[in-house]
Amino acid sequence: MFRFAATSALALTVGAAPVLADVTPAQVWENLETYFTDFGYEVTGTVEDAGSTLTVTDAVLSMDNEGGATTVTIPKMTFQETGDAKVRAVIDGDMALESKFKVPAPAEPEADATAEGTDTPAEPEMVDMTMTGTIKAPGNEMVVSGTPEDMLYEYDYPSVEFDFAMPAGPESGATIPVSGALTNVTGSQRNATGEASEYSFDMKASEGTMGIVADVPADPETAEGGGKVDVQAKLTDLSLAGTARTPGQSFDLATQMAEALAAGLNFQGTFAYAAMDTRFDFAGKDEAGQDQTGSGSVATGAADVALQMSEQGLGYKGSVADTKVEMTTGSLPFPVSYAAVNSSFDLLIPVSKADAAQPFRFAYALEGLTFADSIWNLFDPNSQLPRDPASLSIDLSGDAVVAQDLFDPALAQPDPAAAPEVPFTPRSLTVNKVALDAVGATADITGQLEFGDNPNEPVGKLNGTFAGVNGLMDKLVAMGLVPEEQIMGMRMMLAMFAKPAEGNPDKLTSEIEFREGGSIFANGQQVK
Repeated sequence: MFRFAATSALALTVGAAPVLADVTPAQVWENLETYFTDFGYEVTGTVEDAGSTLTVTDAVLSMDNEGGATTVTIPKMTFQETGDAKVRAVIDGDMALESKFKVPAPAEPEADATAEGTDTPAEPEMVDMTMTGTIKAPGNEMVVSGTPEDMLYEYDYPSVEFDFAMPAGPESGATIPVSGALTNVTGSQRNATGEASEYSFDMKASEGTMGIVADVPADPETAEGGGKVDVQAKLTDLSLAGTARTPGQSFDLATQMAEALAAGLNFQGTFAYAAMDTRFDFAGKDEAGQDQTGSGSVATGAADVALQMSEQGLGYKGSVADTKVEMTTGSLPFPVSYAAVNSSFDLLIPVSKADAAQPFRFAYALEGLTFADSIWNLFDPNSQLPRDPASLSIDLSGDAVVAQDLFDPALAQPDPAAAPEVPFTPRSLTVNKVALDAVGATADITGQLEFGDNPNEPVGKLNGTFAGVNGLMDKLVAMGLVPEEQIMGMRMMLAMFAKPAEGNPDKLTSEIEFREGGSIFANGQQVK
């Protein structure tokens, strides 16, 4: 901050002098340490503080997890006052990544699946695995401004490049190289610390690429499989944004996630891109030792994903436009090709134990699904079925009581001698929409159910409308796909639960009513 004098002469003198930073290099490093610690990392490094310049060498960010640990080593970071109330931060050298984890060892074909003398499944043998890699950010620069309690980081990286060595399997000892880069990375992050810390970030990149070119080893015991694989992916106009709030007290997020959420931990973020193009080729041998080759591509238009996590629940939703998939393999006599205009999903799961019911949601939609004629011709060579684009929509919501924290480590390690506990007890279910439109037939279902103490005896109604079903069944018989006697059984079952609409025999309607005591009525007739 600046203090101006009352006289003009003194004001000119101060104006000509170097300005002082609102934040110092030491405060910026302390703020970064707090940020990583809040998210479960342990931070170490050698610090040399010269006042206007602070240097951190051999900085290590480490986090232990179940069965392993992840560390990121940064050779050198330099924080230097810029003379205009800001601090410039630069990373020198390649950052090293190491992640250790455990995976189950391949089971022996003759091995007994249960522990000796019991009916309890034997614990699988675990094998240590390690992934290593480097991250480069040539020409990187980050400028920090604000106050010690509220800092703004603005960064500009011409590129961020990575090279990883992924373990190929638990027994081979071979690795698969994975490389990629982000170009023209710009963005900002705000770290506001206090009794509870709040963070926000916003990043953009013009392009992201990833490639895998590797020799996949064969099974060391049987010499089966193995071969060469080449995968190349490119995304354009990437963006990443979000906010986070961490409580004042410290938690081990690997084992105390439930406690951290109860104390106020929450996070929400979005990821999006304008287009994606992925291509792959592989050549090798199948389990029978026969040569196998294949190639394909997956392309999409704009896509976005959003994640939120708090004591109120875990939410995950996203959408993808203009998906196109093509693949050919030596094991299939025809290419696989299909496309979809749009697909989306929306999931909300309550995660915290509470006596009161909490909302949940599940929605999925697939619009404009089409298949290539080569796939249709496998079962419909005479084009008797309509090949119009198909669609599916599922939209469910409701309330449920959560009896156990979903992030409780005990939930992942249940007592094998005890009956498993059901963490959710439904209280209500709303079928906002379940709709299907395919091969000339449509179905549309809505309804509302309430659940009492016995979740197996809901109370409420489901209403459905169906069209083109009889015509579809006639065509399936004519094509020889379904025998007439089976269709007769399906028609009888359909007649129990649906009735023709007045004036339109190919349109069916149905009302399924669930009454107290567990009885069920279909269109007024009791069926249970």
